[in-house]
Amino acid sequence: MRTLINIFFILSTIFSVAQIERADSIKGAEYSIKNLKVNTKYQDFGSTFMGKDKIVFSSSRKTAGLSNRKWKDNDQPFLNLYIGDLTNQGEITNVKPFSSDVNSKYHDAFVAFTPDLKEVYFTSNNYMGGKLKSDGLKIFRAAVGEKGHWEDFSSLPFNDDDYDTGHPMISADGKKLYFVSNMPGTMGDTDIFVVDLNQGHYGKIINLGKTINSKYKEYSPYIDGDVIYFSSNRPGGKGGFDIYMTKLDGSIPEPINLGEPMNSKGDDISFIIDSDKLQGYFSSNRNGGMGDDDIYSFKQKTTIALCDQIATGIIKDKVTGNRVGNAFVALIDENGNHIRKIETAFDGAYYFGVDCAENYTIEVTKNGYFSNTINLSTSHKNGYDNNEVIFIEEKEFMNRKDYEILNVPNITFTINTAEITEASEKALEKVMRLMSKYPKMVIEFGAHTDSRGPDAYNLSLTKSRAAATVDNLIEKGLDPRRITGKGYGETELLNKCANNVKCTELEHLENKRTEFVVIRK
Repeated sequence: MRTLINIFFILSTIFSVAQIERADSIKGAEYSIKNLKVNTKYQDFGSTFMGKDKIVFSSSRKTAGLSNRKWKDNDQPFLNLYIGDLTNQGEITNVKPFSSDVNSKYHDAFVAFTPDLKEVYFTSNNYMGGKLKSDGLKIFRAAVGEKGHWEDFSSLPFNDDDYDTGHPMISADGKKLYFVSNMPGTMGDTDIFVVDLNQGHYGKIINLGKTINSKYKEYSPYIDGDVIYFSSNRPGGKGGFDIYMTKLDGSIPEPINLGEPMNSKGDDISFIIDSDKLQGYFSSNRNGGMGDDDIYSFKQKTTIALCDQIATGIIKDKVTGNRVGNAFVALIDENGNHIRKIETAFDGAYYFGVDCAENYTIEVTKNGYFSNTINLSTSHKNGYDNNEVIFIEEKEFMNRKDYEILNVPNITFTINTAEITEASEKALEKVMRLMSKYPKMVIEFGAHTDSRGPDAYNLSLTKSRAAATVDNLIEKGLDPRRITGKGYGETELLNKCANNVKCTELEHLENKRTEFVVIRK
């Protein structure tokens, strides 16, 4: 990997560090690896997925039709980009030069595609328009035409002749570009940075900080959900460059070394993974390889310790399809433990953080509704959003101790009057629907107050409200023989809040209510 070292910002003198074994509190996954038939005696490294079934990588192999000019540092041809098909066994087949539009007389390596494959970012020796403008490295962008040709090449605005940029990586949503540079503000020799992408515009460049970068060299970032994989030659590794992983949010103080067999006494870089298949690729110049640098495939045999997901969803009414607010949503693990319980806002939405490859139950409860549960099985894919719509069915009847009542909202009145507010119209319409559904049902409307105010006044007010409500329903067409009304004043309190007892507003509100009691059904 000596060419790779000289190209991508590593000093020609590699320092020796003591091999410090660190017992991380969090371990990586278990992997099995395989050297690929695609490798040659030259350099083969830096693979990138192009869609689900193709891969692009860099190689200094001799190829007809491409410049085979040799680079003075290792007497090998300059690097070019190649594309191949992926097999189910992880091999790379049908390899050919990627594009004459980009393969130049000089080094071309490390590409990244936007999710729609309509844009590509790549690293080159600043070779534009047939001229080598500097010996440094820069990231270029190109549009991918309908026939696959690269066009509209441009140098990224933060490139500079005074420093290098390279190793582009695009997030899965296409909104962020990660890259490596030794630009001003770097903590070490090379750091990993991120910049927002917005339809051809670039945001502020941000250093990923000390929980990822070090005073040494960081390389080849790969983003999987909220986990970043990268390579570094910091002390404590297995060899030259090791592959590490950590959280992008900085919540883990020290990156986790993936250990053997991913890391070796050589240089190990360019980790990429398809989390759906739990397989991927990395590059290494370890002993036993076929050439200078080789591409290895791997299979992930266990879930990574950092893998987590989010479970989101919406609670809806089964009949109306409307969102249901103020419902309680509980997350329960497979052992029956209640991990978390939240109350939805008016939009009926809920959100939980969950672990990868685990089984859960989501339980929804709300007063006046039948409860509902669904099973949730998370995948191995880090950061995946399990989005669910959960329907709950509203009850028609509720139990109040020894009697049954219609499940309708309180009928409200203008303060200190028997005038029914417009807000109660939907509740009255629901009463009419239930009476139509159960033609033999007879009900009593009861109006209640809290204990505040004179007893006689409260009784008189509720009698007036009961009469007004009964008259309203009769005017809507309800048979007078099927409904009666009664004002109870403060004679049937549901709690301790009697006269001269200090209570909260919520406690008083419990007593200030209306009820449609079922006499016969």
